[in-house]
Amino acid sequence: MSKLIVGLSASLLASGLFGSVGELVQPPTVNSTIIAQANDQALIQQNRDLLLKNGQTAKNIAAKLGAAVSNEAAPSGSNPLQVNQQLILQNRATFTSIATKVGATVPSVAGPAGGDLATDNHKLLLGNRQIVRAIAEKLGVKLPAPPELTGSMVQKNNALLKGNGNALAAIAAKVGATVAK
Repeated sequence: MSKLIVGLSASLLASGLFGSVGELVQPPTVNSTIIAQANDQALIQQNRDLLLKNGQTAKNIAAKLGAAVSNEAAPSGSNPLQVNQQLILQNRATFTSIATKVGATVPSVAGPAGGDLATDNHKLLLGNRQIVRAIAEKLGVKLPAPPELTGSMVQKNNALLKGNGNALAAIAAKVGATVAK
């Protein structure tokens, strides 16, 4: 009788009705795409926080130098990348005002292209970095080399924002402005 049960189990296993051995021993898998998206969402929020902080530091610098700034409210919306883009453009206006006030040459930088938001934001942030570096150069502020940009577009944007934050902190120290927290 036990040979019959073993034989029946073996034939069910072989036919797939009983499941496969691989399924019995494999641990549950986690979709790496879901993890990457969750990480990107967290970074997008961190990028927003950095944009707000950098924007406030820039406004503090502008106030110390007597440069005009807009008092636009922080944008809101359901698309976090679109909101970040609006913040990037608000910051760009402040950076440009500071650059003009100190007599720095404002480099010709691209505006939004209307494509993928993360890529557009990256290009805008590269332009903002150029403006901030021009301000620092005009004020005689020595800046470290820009951070290395690796990873996803959102990760690259995060590195750019951190680099701009460091540059703005050095500029703020030079002119006696407060660095936002």
